[in-house]
Amino acid sequence: MTRISDSEQTAAIRPGDQPASPRSRRVQSVDHAVDILQILAESPYGVSLSDIAARVGLSKATVHHLLGTMANRRLVARASHGAQYRLNWGLYELGAAVLRGIDVTRIARNYLDQLAAQTGESALLGILDEESVLYLDRGDPHGSFRMLANAGRRSPLHSTASGKVLLAYAPDRSLFDRVVETGLEKLTPSTIVDPRELRETLAEVRQRGYATCWQEREVGLSSLAVPLRDYTGAVVASLAVAGPASRLNTRTLKQHLLPLQQTGNAIGARLGHGESEMYPA
Repeated sequence: MTRISDSEQTAAIRPGDQPASPRSRRVQSVDHAVDILQILAESPYGVSLSDIAARVGLSKATVHHLLGTMANRRLVARASHGAQYRLNWGLYELGAAVLRGIDVTRIARNYLDQLAAQTGESALLGILDEESVLYLDRGDPHGSFRMLANAGRRSPLHSTASGKVLLAYAPDRSLFDRVVETGLEKLTPSTIVDPRELRETLAEVRQRGYATCWQEREVGLSSLAVPLRDYTGAVVASLAVAGPASRLNTRTLKQHLLPLQQTGNAIGARLGHGESEMYPA
């Protein structure tokens, strides 16, 4: 088979041609660079060249060249002791540019802290990104339980309150099927793994306007979530409170749900959505 170089493929694209689908062709060097960035993201104190090469499955020389290129663009840097690599501020600048372009993130920022202080639990802002929840921001009350769902982290759609909200209101009708086909991983004894039960649960979410997660993602952790709508009425994000199951459970549902819905109403109003239409009575 004749191998066509990236430059030849690029040259073959004429002005006016439609760009290829993100899934139609992958550029290996970019794939490897992203793999390296993800490895570094999991290791804030740095990773050695040898470890990176072993995990990516490339030679040390190739990884060295990729790291050198990314270092020149301020995406990675040598750790203080020199033998290991870590992420650099260039990535933060790119990420900040993404956040600046998302109105809901700017609008929700202060509300997250207020909701956290009001409920005594962590407040999370999440969006649908492919087949998972991507958490954009969070607020925590002083001295609170530290959660795993930090900003920038992802969680499954079927096993979190935020995920259920986003899946229930997803405009893409085929998303449910893709999530099921990928596999409903049983993370705890309470995780919903039956497609029919999940479909019924999502119907309940749409009926009552909020979702629950009773230790379905992690034993000992529960959450509640509501949808955030923009001026078009479309659900653009989820707003959740999460905390230990000893404090957040069916007995305390109402006392957490009211401030959550009120905050969701306030954010929705800032996004141009009418407060009276946000959640069913």
